[in-house]
Amino acid sequence: MVGAMRALGATMLLMITPLTAQSATPGEPSLSAAQTKVVSKAIAKLERPEERALASSMTNAKKVAEVICRLAALSALKKQIPGADRVFLGTNDPATLTLVSNKSLVGTGQVRSGANWTEFSFACQLDPRSGKARSFTAKMTPGN
Repeated sequence: MVGAMRALGATMLLMITPLTAQSATPGEPSLSAAQTKVVSKAIAKLERPEERALASSMTNAKKVAEVICRLAALSALKKQIPGADRVFLGTNDPATLTLVSNKSLVGTGQVRSGANWTEFSFACQLDPRSGKARSFTAKMTPGN
């Protein structure tokens, strides 16, 4: 019985640990309590356990990009690019996103308009108290 309780406790710890404000990558800034709550809620809404595990294992930069900044990005980019309907922030390469602090995310991304994808660099200013994006600015990459 004691062994089963320890195993259950260890399992629960493994399930809860990825959702904390701890850095997913050594040296990466931690998220605020509000940001952690926003990210945790979004991860919990994912339908499949595999999706939740993958999202939980992302760097804090990728979590912020996907959960907090992406909607602000699409809204801002729709004002710059007619027909913009989809946006990606960063790639699988961690160098494409930098969480400067719990107040700022910078990186590169792509926006789709029609059949065309345009690359851009961006800055997403964050509000650590609300867990939301304050602003999103993008600069299109020349030659796109």
